[in-house]
Amino acid sequence: MSLTAQLRLQTFLNASFPIGAFTCSHGIETAIQDGRLHDDSSCLDWITTIISCGSGWNDAVLMHHAYHVAGAGLHGNTEALRELNSLALALQAGQERWFETTTLGASFLAAAQAWPQSAQIQWHELGDELALPVVIGALGRMHDMEKDALLASALQSTASNMVWIATRLIPLGQSKSLGIIAQLELHCCAVALKAIGTSLDDLGGCAVLADIASLQHETLHSRVCRT
Repeated sequence: MSLTAQLRLQTFLNASFPIGAFTCSHGIETAIQDGRLHDDSSCLDWITTIISCGSGWNDAVLMHHAYHVAGAGLHGNTEALRELNSLALALQAGQERWFETTTLGASFLAAAQAWPQSAQIQWHELGDELALPVVIGALGRMHDMEKDALLASALQSTASNMVWIATRLIPLGQSKSLGIIAQLELHCCAVALKAIGTSLDDLGGCAVLADIASLQHETLHSRVCRT
């Protein structure tokens, strides 16, 4: 990966990239209010499960396929990307997870328009709503980012956002939060490498409690986060 692509990868998946991910808890706010997440150990277990065998795993597989499809032809294989995006939306566990991925996907694409390579795909042909992993995977290919680095960085970005939600709401100290992020590095790398070479038949997760927490957040009485 070129030095320019490395810098761009850091920019795209930095917490300051204007997509509003800091307001999305992925259901973690529910688990905190229920008392299931109450310290650094319980947070680490919960987020590891999401990344390894929940929506994190599905997102990694979807990013891998979006990256591959976007490289097919000058403007990418628009029809294949459209079908992949429809599948990504259908995989969302509920209204808030759908809202989360489409809102962040739209914001990510809008912010990435500052770079001309982002316009190489006919995004308007993919549908009115775009799933975040499809946008990240396709843009990563358009900007010549290495796939393994792209997937691992995207997973770490998602995991780090969940950790900082817990930092504010439990609350956790900064040192413990950074300790969780440090321990999640190997999990993000392992999931990224495992996702490369998968087929769409490998999609599927078993983080059932996280999905239920996301559904319950829709009717949570007092909420800080949007999801």
